[in-house]
Amino acid sequence: MQNNNLKAALLVVVAMSMITTNDAIVKHLTQAFGIGQIMFIRGLLVCVIFAGFLLVSKKPVISKRAFHRWNIIRGILELGATFAFLTGLSMLPLATASALGFSSPIFLAVLAAILLDEKVGWARWLVIISGFVGVLMITNPFSEEMNWAVIFPVICAILVALRDLAIRYVPDDIPSMQVAFTNAWIVMIGGGMLTIYQGWGVVESDWYLWFPVLAAIIFCGYISYIVGTRMGELSFIGPFKYTSVVLAIIIGYLVWGEAPTMLMLTGAAVIILSGIALLAGEKRRLRRKLQTTTLS
Repeated sequence: MQNNNLKAALLVVVAMSMITTNDAIVKHLTQAFGIGQIMFIRGLLVCVIFAGFLLVSKKPVISKRAFHRWNIIRGILELGATFAFLTGLSMLPLATASALGFSSPIFLAVLAAILLDEKVGWARWLVIISGFVGVLMITNPFSEEMNWAVIFPVICAILVALRDLAIRYVPDDIPSMQVAFTNAWIVMIGGGMLTIYQGWGVVESDWYLWFPVLAAIIFCGYISYIVGTRMGELSFIGPFKYTSVVLAIIIGYLVWGEAPTMLMLTGAAVIILSGIALLAGEKRRLRRKLQTTTLS
């Protein structure tokens, strides 16, 4: 298992590196394209890749089971999260948007306690509160220099938490690939509808060459992440997701000269540590539940 965990962790690091690279390219593209236009073109190419992969795998591209209401709800939440994150990304430093986007485990813990009536002890509440303190450090709401665009990645984190709750109600007989494909075409359609409001920007053809790169990066990142999470233990590989934040800080500084403040770095560290602590606590909770089930 240790050997598998190491391989899984490497795959997760590769996946998060691809996702962060995707975010950096999208941030660059927002100079020329509207958010809806990016979502539609990228989504269309991702759908083509997914459809091709499903055909090669001799699996149905369109499955009736994929239209299960919870799978559709999850896709709609993904659409909202994508729009919120890309909107924030277009107006914020890459590292700020990335760090706030990774606060979703904190919101997930709160929502699970409220909506699913999961028991939350004082230690877990302390971790959750610490995570929110990290969010406040980055958003810095009491500063005169606060950029109100920080609300968008926070909204994204909340929607991602709701999306992760929704997956619990998606039937197990719907394959992961179908779930991802549903997300892709819902985001594509949503982006297309958004262009009706935002308009369709006309730019030089060279800009469009970025989109096949984006689609390939997203697909490869998704496959790497799925294989990694299925190969290793979530409690072990989970913390490696936060390499995305570190990479975002590096790319933001090298490409756009976005030097993070000490307060922002401290807030990001608090969010990361809180997320890792929540993962560790979840592992202990599942272990106790398994022991109780075995004894009974």
